Amino acid sequence: MIVHDWFIHSLFAVTAIGGMMALFKVPTAKGHNKFLYSFLSFATASLFSFIFFQGSIRFDSYTMFFGLVWGIGYALLVLLQMEILRNLDTSAVFPITSTASNVITLIIGLLFFHDKITVLQFIGVFLAVFVIGFYNQAHKHITLKNGLIVGFSTIILLSTFNKFIQKSGAISVEPGNFIFWQLFFAAVASLVILSVMMRNESRQEFRISKNVIAWATTLGVLNFVGTMEIVRALSTGPFSLVYTINSFYILITSLVAWQLFGEKLTKRKVAFLLTAIIAIIFIGLK
Repeated sequence: MIVHDWFIHSLFAVTAIGGMMALFKVPTAKGHNKFLYSFLSFATASLFSFIFFQGSIRFDSYTMFFGLVWGIGYALLVLLQMEILRNLDTSAVFPITSTASNVITLIIGLLFFHDKITVLQFIGVFLAVFVIGFYNQAHKHITLKNGLIVGFSTIILLSTFNKFIQKSGAISVEPGNFIFWQLFFAAVASLVILSVMMRNESRQEFRISKNVIAWATTLGVLNFVGTMEIVRALSTGPFSLVYTINSFYILITSLVAWQLFGEKLTKRKVAFLLTAIIAIIFIGLK
């Protein structure tokens, strides 16, 4: 049996991204400023990408455009996810956003890229929509009244958009150069957001401590590894399969958050998590 390189890169990516997503809970759990924390983590990821890919870095306008669009979108996406996690556990947020994003990705593929859907993929889409609706109805997490529906919808749309940008860049330009500009522009975007927020809030809210540096550095390293590996996987691997494997991060994220932040894993949440994974597997089958 032959194991493709893109599959190995996908496994490394999902492991790093699973840990990374759990650390989005740090500002809420540890009381750190999310804007400072986000910038420090992106700065770390950008630094590592410069060290690893300095021989590949070029001022290529095509690559820089893909990196700029992805970087801005991803910086905003991370902050939105951190904000949502102020009110909900990771096991309540990421299965919904990840599954819904996969459904939209599949639909866009059908409408614009003439992908063919199998019976199992149709079952996966139906199961995903049913599970998301049932879970939200049971827990009332996402409502117009609490405003979370806007945040969730934005996260899902940004996530889907960024997936297509990342795939387009991975197959169109040199991967090492693309990885650097992705993380560089994400760091620049997060710095701009941090600067704007510092003007509107007390500077005391943006104190840099050893604790926030340690958490941000860990997040930055995981972000670098996750971005690097998923771009490498996308450069040769099938779009739908790479992101289907990547969707398994929700299991790793829930386990890490359970261990680090004491999030409760009730039987209902575990059942929902496993059902979401089954739906993702069906969506990715061909």
